[in-house]
Amino acid sequence: MPTQDSTQVLYNKPTHQILAQEIYKRSAELLEEKRHTENLLYNISEAVIAVDTASKINILNKTAEELINMSTEKAEGKALDEVLVLTSESGDKIESKNYCFKLQDVTIQNLMHESKGITRYLKLQSTTIKNPRQEDECIITLTDVTREKMLEKSKDEFISITSHELRTPMTIIRSYLWMMDNVRYGELNSKQHEFLSKAQGGVQRMLSMINDTLNASKIDQGKLQLKMEEIKIREFLERLSQDFELKAKEKGLKFKVSIDENCQVVYSDKGKLEETLTNLLGNSVKFTSAGEINLKVTKNDNSFVKFEVSDTGKGIDPANLKQLFHKFGRIDNSYQTVAEAGGTGLGLYIVKNIVENMGGRVGAWSAGIGKGATFWFTLPSEYYEIPQNLRESAILTLAPVLETRISSICPV
Repeated sequence: MPTQDSTQVLYNKPTHQILAQEIYKRSAELLEEKRHTENLLYNISEAVIAVDTASKINILNKTAEELINMSTEKAEGKALDEVLVLTSESGDKIESKNYCFKLQDVTIQNLMHESKGITRYLKLQSTTIKNPRQEDECIITLTDVTREKMLEKSKDEFISITSHELRTPMTIIRSYLWMMDNVRYGELNSKQHEFLSKAQGGVQRMLSMINDTLNASKIDQGKLQLKMEEIKIREFLERLSQDFELKAKEKGLKFKVSIDENCQVVYSDKGKLEETLTNLLGNSVKFTSAGEINLKVTKNDNSFVKFEVSDTGKGIDPANLKQLFHKFGRIDNSYQTVAEAGGTGLGLYIVKNIVENMGGRVGAWSAGIGKGATFWFTLPSEYYEIPQNLRESAILTLAPVLETRISSICPV
């Protein structure tokens, strides 16, 4: 028969045994949580890869295995750039140093990856974390956006083809209206002239919208064509300023042009430069009812020329300035007021892309509503070498320049 004391021992377990049981129970729970977390990571639809500071792979999930066509066991410890080859649409290789262990999270759109003869478009996002050992790790997430990219390309091609088809009949209509307006086939009375003038204005607006749509489509598809050449600034602006001086006078506005003596030439595509200035000056005339419009050309450091178009018109809320150059970036009480301007909302988006592709920068400033606005852009005053990623999408011819003047200019 057990004594009272021995019974007490049987029912009161030693402390170390109770502690061991609790540790075992907690370990089992943690193991189950770890397995659950690993299972979630392994089966997530995006490819996830973790690399150390030497860009060696630590972890990858099932989608990443399928992307690089390599199992986790074989991939672990290998250099990321060896097993994951990413390129831009123009074919430039994007190495891990460009997106891993940066001060901020990184997002890169429209990367390309080829495996087993299949080309995919990927969106890359990366962030830096501390692992349980308090070591830096870069977590890379790759999302397959091939379907979205193909749909976008189909949309752009449809817009391009449709716009081309629309432009031809509109141009024919404009030609017939011009002949009627110039009394080629009989006199018109005042009412007929009024109707004809409205029809011509409507056709011109439609053609402008079609041209804007075509230009935006070319930009989005990387098919912007540039013919870079040396342009004499005073000679170039002489005819352009005469046209806008007449338009300004029709609204009772003053129009001034000032060009610094040290601004002799600019390197640009002549047609694109005219398109850019026509867009900005046209906006100023349209949205200024009293006062003046100024076009000023100055030197912006040794390698760039700055063009400024300022007016005393409606102005822009400073809080909305950042939206101006976005696609369809219409803003109430500004240059993109829908009711007054009509149009596509693509004009400033096109200006920005044209200028940047020619090596310059673009911007705008206003003190507020009713206080006028200033739009500016810069272009190189020396030979500009188109960046490698634009070479395949741009047709470039260069005017002869002295070897001592050739330099690669990149906007700050």
